[in-house]
Amino acid sequence: MKVEWRRAPGSRAVLQVELPPEEVARAVAAAHRRLAQRVTVPGFRRGKAPRTILERYVGRESLMEETLKLLLPEGYARAVKEAGLAPIGQPQIDVQTAPVDENGPLRFVATVDVVPEVDPGAYREVRLPWEEPAVTDADVEARIEDLRVRQATLVPAAEAAAARGDFVLLQVLQAAPGLPRLAEGKEVLVEIGGGLYPAPLEEGLEGVRRGEQRTITLGDGGEQVTVVAVDVKRRELPAADDAFARQVGAESVAALRAQLRERLRAEVAARAADAYRDAVLRAVTAGATVDLPRSLVAQEVEHLLADLEETLARRGLTLETYLRAAEKTVEDLRREYEAVAEERLRTQLVLDEIARREGIAPTEEEITREAENLAQSLQQEVARVRQWLEEESRRSALVRTLRRRKTVQFLVSLASAGDVPAAPAATPPGERAQTRGG
Repeated sequence: MKVEWRRAPGSRAVLQVELPPEEVARAVAAAHRRLAQRVTVPGFRRGKAPRTILERYVGRESLMEETLKLLLPEGYARAVKEAGLAPIGQPQIDVQTAPVDENGPLRFVATVDVVPEVDPGAYREVRLPWEEPAVTDADVEARIEDLRVRQATLVPAAEAAAARGDFVLLQVLQAAPGLPRLAEGKEVLVEIGGGLYPAPLEEGLEGVRRGEQRTITLGDGGEQVTVVAVDVKRRELPAADDAFARQVGAESVAALRAQLRERLRAEVAARAADAYRDAVLRAVTAGATVDLPRSLVAQEVEHLLADLEETLARRGLTLETYLRAAEKTVEDLRREYEAVAEERLRTQLVLDEIARREGIAPTEEEITREAENLAQSLQQEVARVRQWLEEESRRSALVRTLRRRKTVQFLVSLASAGDVPAAPAATPPGERAQTRGG
């Protein structure tokens, strides 16, 4: 067997393979035996027809086709192993020897996508400044104001005109077809500026008074709705005093401010750490070279579609419903997801190559701890989750996720010279919370 191969653009391998005559002859004989067992030749018991008679009966083309079914899969597999390649997907095989001669060699060319080579670039030289996030007094007061809004009560606005932030109780007198939320005779409570109803409706209610009737055009299509304002209410916020602080779980306003400041510090620190991590990954992958095979991108696009379907199903929706609402087709989504898929794959492959070069891997203690965390989040027994992880290579997928997570932490530490504070481990961009392979 002779094998020569070369790399082609798009992380493709082109293998030129030659099988020796003796292999071809053995395959022809085996093909004859297989056909003889499947075909009944008049005058002969099944499997007993001589080759010459069988060949005349089924045709030489059928015999050679059966021969190729035997030769090509095995020959391709051996060629790939000899070349030391890691193929992705199925090959495209082009037989060069025509017609097939059992007394001569068989030559074929196999083209297949392979795991791409990755050059991570100068990732150890990436440096990004880290700025410690700050929490201001204005941030704390804004959070207190938000709590006051949540604790507010709705009181009648009497004869006052409705303004932004007020609530108008409407009765729909007349509405265009196709507006189920505004069906005739229905009463709805609309917050002006709340964003829960069409913007033209909310804007059209500004200045309305109790008992007033209005006809509002909802959009470019000219659909109209006629409503009457049954009541107008506005928020009455509680005073920001100690009684209010106790209502929301603090001993005093001073204690509430201190609690909110600490909570905000943790939130802004986590957001800043996430943003810094993403910036480091963008900088590292921008300096890397990855020639992604199209089949791998297509596979990742299908994973993204599957993720979307799962998310919609949890909300009681279907992909078809989503597509109708978005006025898109599945092919539109696939085209949109291509760039996302490419970025995710580049990130994963670069992280894997850096981990390989740096010898980064999770410890058994880290794997055990992650399994315990997964059990807690799923509200399952740890032993049951460990058993689940051992099925269908889920443990390998978990190990990959942990390895990539540690690699991200390594890169962040390099880029910041250790200035970024330790934060709860985050799933690397492009990873999925579940342990599906990738």
